Amino acid sequence: MKKRKVLLFANTLWFINRFKCSLIFDLIKRDYEVFVIYFRKGPIQDIKKIPINNSHIKILNIFKFIFDTNLKIRKKDKFNSIMLSFTIGPILLSSLPIFRGYKRFATLEGLGRIFTSRNIIFLFLRYFVRKYYKFIFHRNYDALFVLNHLDFSYLLETNLAPISKLFILPGTGVDSSIYNPENLFIEREKIGLINKKGKFINESSYITYMGRISAEKGFFRFIAAVLFLLNDNSKSYNKFRIICPKKDIHKISNTLRLYLIKLGVEIKEYIDEPLNYYASSKLIVLPSTYGEGLSRVALESAFLGLPVAAIHNRGISSLFMDGMIGEVTMEQEPYGIARIIKKICENYTFYENKKKENAIIFKNLVDKYDNKSSTNKFVSIMENLT
Repeated sequence: MKKRKVLLFANTLWFINRFKCSLIFDLIKRDYEVFVIYFRKGPIQDIKKIPINNSHIKILNIFKFIFDTNLKIRKKDKFNSIMLSFTIGPILLSSLPIFRGYKRFATLEGLGRIFTSRNIIFLFLRYFVRKYYKFIFHRNYDALFVLNHLDFSYLLETNLAPISKLFILPGTGVDSSIYNPENLFIEREKIGLINKKGKFINESSYITYMGRISAEKGFFRFIAAVLFLLNDNSKSYNKFRIICPKKDIHKISNTLRLYLIKLGVEIKEYIDEPLNYYASSKLIVLPSTYGEGLSRVALESAFLGLPVAAIHNRGISSLFMDGMIGEVTMEQEPYGIARIIKKICENYTFYENKKKENAIIFKNLVDKYDNKSSTNKFVSIMENLT
């Protein structure tokens, strides 16, 4: 009996390798033949060294797949094959007639800049994307996954998708064997941030912004909040750090770079497993208004028991309901973010004491958001519909 084919299609190979490893390996265990398709490699130096590169997985650029592999897949085999599309470009492309034979599933990791930006160009694009989404979600796709209840309600309110095809996934999944309070403590011991009494030396750690350098992610809002807080000359909040992708660092203007250096704000390159960055942070700041489904940084922080200062934004609100430590504000001005950073830092013992409940909170988060939970729900729905 021939194996069923499953195609995972995303904008970058980095995205699939970073966020879909658990899903891929689960599909292989279930005896599926797995294809990984991408437009660009993204920040990957060597494809041979990535975890998903093994003999059980075929990794192909989309153009090679269309003009080579796809033509060799017989029509009757396509009707027994499944296409999983992630991010806007692959979702739009997968709706084309050349993929007609596949069972098609789309995952909206978030509504993205097109649906949340006030930029005139994105407002213009939004009109056409909404029209096309409505057409393909009603006709071409067998199911549509979102990562939070707000996106679920938005798609229904705008009639972009029928409720019979809509499903909510618990985020992209987090590896709880890496991101857990015990590993955070061990990492802090290694870098000298645990004192002789076994307590975290929070005064020596950073207030960290971790994300892209963009207005929607709240980067400039964070800088303004830092400027406001530094005027207090408080020892509770005087160390700030920005962690962002390497390509964003290269794009920072010399003027802005010198300004941040003058403020004493450190800039570090994001890495795929940033546990050390979390360990040297007293709190994580997420001032984003970007239309993301469920922030990966927020999920990892929640699993570690690290306080978060955030603006209310789609899936983040659900994490606070499920026990994520920290403060959230409806205010989008820098003052709102500065106020909750100040509150956490000046009452840090209160948030540290909340960690006594960590075992219960951690178990609850693992049950809902761990790699295994997210993957099992996804595959269960997929198999029921195919």
